[in-house]
Amino acid sequence: MAASTLDNNAMAAGDDVSGRDDLAHALTALLGSRARRDESLARRSSLRIGGVADHWVEPHSVEELSQVCQLATDAGVPIQVAGLGSNTLFPDEGLRGVTIRMGGELARWEILDTDSDTTEVKVGAGTINAHLVRGLLSAGLVDAEFLVLIPGTFGGAIVMNAGTKEAELSSILTSVTLLIPDSDSAGWQLAVMTPEQLEMRYRHATLPEGALVVDGTITLREGDVEAAEQAAKQDKERRNRTQPYKLASVGSTFANPPGDYAGRLIEAVGLKGVARGGARISELHAN
Repeated sequence: MAASTLDNNAMAAGDDVSGRDDLAHALTALLGSRARRDESLARRSSLRIGGVADHWVEPHSVEELSQVCQLATDAGVPIQVAGLGSNTLFPDEGLRGVTIRMGGELARWEILDTDSDTTEVKVGAGTINAHLVRGLLSAGLVDAEFLVLIPGTFGGAIVMNAGTKEAELSSILTSVTLLIPDSDSAGWQLAVMTPEQLEMRYRHATLPEGALVVDGTITLREGDVEAAEQAAKQDKERRNRTQPYKLASVGSTFANPPGDYAGRLIEAVGLKGVARGGARISELHAN
């Protein structure tokens, strides 16, 4: 019985390796050097820790993203989006399946429409928030500058309705394009949803199961760019004074409860500065 179990396990392991090889070959045929096996997640994380991703891919278009998702679905493996790995705690055992970092067309923004009062801008999910803000200000557009303090990419900002005490993304977001698995056809379909349909609220958005953010459209206005730049600069200086930006960190970890602040509560119970192993609650900011 024991020998039979070992034989079965060996066969299963062999099948798994074969399946991984087949998927790796298919992803490489699609993306070339933008598909890699056993990619270190530590080098992809602001915390600089984590195991390896079985398959790391960097699609540059909606078509490539759809094909990557279809290949993963056909192989029966999970899909996750890593973004920049900002404020992300990757597990030591790594990530199974396909891990996506969006680039190319999926990491760009463009002005869609302008009327007398507002301007619509489409932003790819892989766009880095800080780069987006600088580009928008150069174009004379304001109201998105709070995103300069949100680490990571625009897609991640949508998923968590990211924001600061000044504003949150849902205040300027008008629509989101999603790539959604179709259980009937076992394929993937594009869908456009509003912030209301995504039930966006404080640090939360309700996406359909398995959905990936492709892009989002925000509505901005022409305004006093110099004043907006100065306000963003002051916010950044304030954060540099009050948060450990020069250390490997996951940023503010806990959402604030209604009427209070997570940092104050952590400090109130005496945990500010407490260390366990190689991890420490910041002495500068308890959250």
